[in-house]
Amino acid sequence: MTAVANHTVEHSSSESSPEELIERARSFRDHLLAEQDSTDARGTYSPETHELFKEAGFYRTLLPQRFGGLEYDVTSFVRMIIEIARGCPGSGWCLCLASGHGLQIGGLFDEKAQSEAIGPGGDFAAPMRGVPMGTATLQDDGRWSVDGTWDYCSGSPYSTHAILAVRLIEGGEKTGQGLALVPRNGWILQDDWKERAFGMRGSGSNSITVAGTAVPEENVVRGSLLQFRGGLKTPGYELHGNPMYGGHPMGYLQLEITSVLVGCAWAALDEYERILRTKKTMGPNPLPRFTSPDFQRYWGVAAGKIRAAEDILVKMSQHYSELCASSVQDGGEFEPEDLMNINASTHHAVNLAWEAVELLFRTSGTSEGGRNGSRMQRYYRDMSTARTNVGLQWETFAQMFAQEHFDLSPAPLA
Repeated sequence: MTAVANHTVEHSSSESSPEELIERARSFRDHLLAEQDSTDARGTYSPETHELFKEAGFYRTLLPQRFGGLEYDVTSFVRMIIEIARGCPGSGWCLCLASGHGLQIGGLFDEKAQSEAIGPGGDFAAPMRGVPMGTATLQDDGRWSVDGTWDYCSGSPYSTHAILAVRLIEGGEKTGQGLALVPRNGWILQDDWKERAFGMRGSGSNSITVAGTAVPEENVVRGSLLQFRGGLKTPGYELHGNPMYGGHPMGYLQLEITSVLVGCAWAALDEYERILRTKKTMGPNPLPRFTSPDFQRYWGVAAGKIRAAEDILVKMSQHYSELCASSVQDGGEFEPEDLMNINASTHHAVNLAWEAVELLFRTSGTSEGGRNGSRMQRYYRDMSTARTNVGLQWETFAQMFAQEHFDLSPAPLA
């Protein structure tokens, strides 16, 4: 049993089900709300919260059972992250972008690499940066020397590894792109996030520097993470027999971010309800705001948009699992337009969540949304910052989507 503040965990993650995992995440809400200020100031959640998350099994959600993971489905994972982000969006982002890549370690790397990285107890978490900001150079002994600095490595503060896109160099020549799996003792965490971030300050989106760390051959896989056509091999499906380990990253990655932002929107609605129940209307005859038709309308519009956003997310996570199952029967092939459909749909889930948060922020009043240190302002800042992510630029993506549909060969993302 672990106690932090007034929150006690009385369960073992070894005796769990997906619904119990989600309920466990929901039970942390008060604890995460109480830590929001310190999480922002620290740039990530506390070591005590990290231990709570470990004990609850959150880091093990998508890891293979063979190596001590829970091996739950993607839908269960995104629902768990929604609940964490509803307590603290920054914490949700940090946890999601560290634990969510259990899917990639289980799918993209071979048995030897997985065994070394995860071990028997499911102790693995890693940020994954898909833009190649460094190199992996093949050495005479067969190992790869990794060099570079990768920014926006969300989830890095408590991670055991990092999965980093690299430009491969062999015999002095560039030979393409790959992903390098680098253990925690092989990289340096830069303290360069919390002071410059407008929002999502608690997301642990620090830069990582690797200076000549040598990793074994099996820790580097060839291919580009950020492309809809073709992609990376998935030996994990043959190893584990679970279709989700044969999945395509470009059908999955957008689900991660969307789950955090749906949780952020629910958090804003929770805060708005508190405001409506405790504040009164203006004028000579002030009344509780929740009795006002105007505020009832604002709440109802926002609640409907958020529920629709969550429904889209859950449906697309289920659709992704269906694509994984059908693709393994077809030799691991994914249709680019199928993957793009997931991205297009979740982009608009995020848009719905943003519209809800903007409405709640705007109508909460200057004493709430406009006040430094208020929760409503934090949620607005968190959502605003998240929407600057290149993966959420839905207009640009919509053009790529149309180009794919009309066989016009869209350019790769990176």
